[in-house]
Amino acid sequence: MQYLVKLLEIARGAKPDVKPTPAGEFAVSAETVEDARRSVIERLAAEARAVRCLSFTADGGIAVVVYPPAPAPSPPAPARRRRGGR
Repeated sequence: MQYLVKLLEIARGAKPDVKPTPAGEFAVSAETVEDARRSVIERLAAEARAVRCLSFTADGGIAVVVYPPAPAPSPPAPARRRRGGR
């Protein structure tokens, strides 16, 4: 069965009255709703997206609220050498 997944994005630490904004959609194919849920979570994890909540809709789709992808880690600063001293 095909499930249409609608993504909604919300900023981390957003106030409770802030509504998520549409962030795209995609489809997954699965035999059961549990397989569909697992597929959605795996795909979003591969895209470095953290899932806030996932719900199945009355029309057979899936709505997922995600946080924006985490920024890439910055490279470590080069070690500083001390001069002089004892």
